[in-house]
Amino acid sequence: MKKHLYLTIAAILLAFNIQAQENGQLVYQKGDNILNAGFGIGYYNYGYFGSRSSSFPALTANYEIGFHKYFGVGPYVGYKSWNYKYADGSYGFSLLSVGGRGSFHYSSLLNEALDMDIDDKKLDLYVVLIAGLEFQNYTGDYGAYFDNDTNVVFRLGPSLGARYYFNNNIGVFAEGGRGAFSWLTIGVSFKM
Repeated sequence: MKKHLYLTIAAILLAFNIQAQENGQLVYQKGDNILNAGFGIGYYNYGYFGSRSSSFPALTANYEIGFHKYFGVGPYVGYKSWNYKYADGSYGFSLLSVGGRGSFHYSSLLNEALDMDIDDKKLDLYVVLIAGLEFQNYTGDYGAYFDNDTNVVFRLGPSLGARYYFNNNIGVFAEGGRGAFSWLTIGVSFKM
């Protein structure tokens, strides 16, 4: 049974790849509208997994509008929460991040300028710069430092990304650097 499942999955992926190759278009173009949804690993200043009692993963989403063959812009949003429990009580954090992103897509530029052989019909390499606000909410009885406090922090930072499309509309991505919350964000991409 497993053998048939693996063969079916392989056939579907092969069909997606053939369809993408027959299209002949670059993976990133002016006019593209892309929705990315993912989760982050490694929240800033709290290690990769930490010692939390319970945690909600860093979830992020962004929408990108390609206004040039190399450049795109759009909004992003992210959410992260976790709780700590100890003998005399508990406290928790919830974070909401919103803002804008600008991206520079350079796969086809590397092929043209440096005569590289990147498959720019399936692989999209890009750099992102985010700018936004992070709303930090602290609750619990941990003392004066975290006594039901809310802060707003401005966030600015770059990240490197790669997106691989299985067909013309669905792909996966990974971004390393200053994302909404994490050092590494992975997820799925949908061209609209």
